[in-house]
Amino acid sequence: MKVLLKIAIRNLFRNKKRSLITMLAVSIGLGALIFLRSFIFGAQNQMVGNVINTLTGDIQILPTGQENIYNTNGAIENPETIRQLLKNDPRVLHFAEEVGASGIAASATASLPTFASGYNPNDEASTEFRIPIIQGRRLTTADDYGIVIGEKMRKILEIEIGDKVVVTFQDYHGGLAGEAFKLTGTFETGNDQIDNGNVLLLRPTLQRLLGFEHRISKFILKIDPHYQPDELAKDFRKKIQEMEADASPYQGTSLSVMTWEEILPLIAQMIRFQNGMILVIVFIVLTVVTTGILNTLMMSITERTREFGLMAALGTSPSAVMMVVTLESFFLTTAGALAGILFGIGFTFYFGHVGIDLSRFLSTVSNLLIGSHVYPRLDISSLLLFLGIVTGGNLVVSLQPAWRASRLQPVEAMRV
Repeated sequence: MKVLLKIAIRNLFRNKKRSLITMLAVSIGLGALIFLRSFIFGAQNQMVGNVINTLTGDIQILPTGQENIYNTNGAIENPETIRQLLKNDPRVLHFAEEVGASGIAASATASLPTFASGYNPNDEASTEFRIPIIQGRRLTTADDYGIVIGEKMRKILEIEIGDKVVVTFQDYHGGLAGEAFKLTGTFETGNDQIDNGNVLLLRPTLQRLLGFEHRISKFILKIDPHYQPDELAKDFRKKIQEMEADASPYQGTSLSVMTWEEILPLIAQMIRFQNGMILVIVFIVLTVVTTGILNTLMMSITERTREFGLMAALGTSPSAVMMVVTLESFFLTTAGALAGILFGIGFTFYFGHVGIDLSRFLSTVSNLLIGSHVYPRLDISSLLLFLGIVTGGNLVVSLQPAWRASRLQPVEAMRV
């Protein structure tokens, strides 16, 4: 075996330029795959994190029929039972109780349709909601008549911090309710739909305005990251169904438990589509790389026909000849793969630190809630998958030239 290893390694240095080009093809292909996957993985994580933090949470418990995030019909009549259920579940890190309403926000010069979220500032902090305030300040529990709106909405309404905003809603009983609020701050998420169509009020204020009394629109859950949202949602559905069958604890309100993927299915579908595209790209790159390896081995065998014939004449077995060619492919692939891993990980860590500026494409990606910069993140499972596919694929294609070399007849090979 040691002799075969020496022969295989020696053959790699016979044509250094060709071996180097082949290794570069493997390293560039694998490195590009690792970096591309890291870029998409980082963008997906940013998008999902922003969606969970600013819009949906990990899981929501809300009245059945109100699954659309902008559907404000209905309310949880008796939230205390669910409140106690969530407080006693250690898998729930935090939860917020929110009231939602659709209406019109107006200033002296303009008006806009809007969606209002009524929240408790303490709940917002505990659930780690991170809507960035860029002007003024967040609401406090003393801001009964304070309001926070999107920065783009502020510009459209042509108002400044401290000015009045009149918000009008359809209340819980079907009538109209409106009130003037003082602008305390503005936020900016980068998403046009959110930034020019949402306002934040205190939950007690919005409950009073809508005639909700003690009712709320939904529970928004932040769960322990060790658990999967779909598994917890399934468990909560079962518990709630058992309680509903037991004593109708919500006074007739039928509840739904939904994960963020069920609330925003387009985001989840887009992530699955991107992961599928990665596999297509892997197939294309693998085809290019393996073709390079196959070409290198075929040329090498053609140039060394006499050598293989001499080996056979000296009594070298066909399996030993196959082993030499296969080892050459293994060393070429391994060296290229190691360089590719270093290349991919190095670029991922560098751009994961400084970020990739997408601000020139902001109008295109703003609605995805990715942000102006993407920070690539290494996906270890994908790295191992790509490494396995590239090395395994190259070893498989090396079998054909190895078989061809092992079948050479000594007399015919020596005549070449």
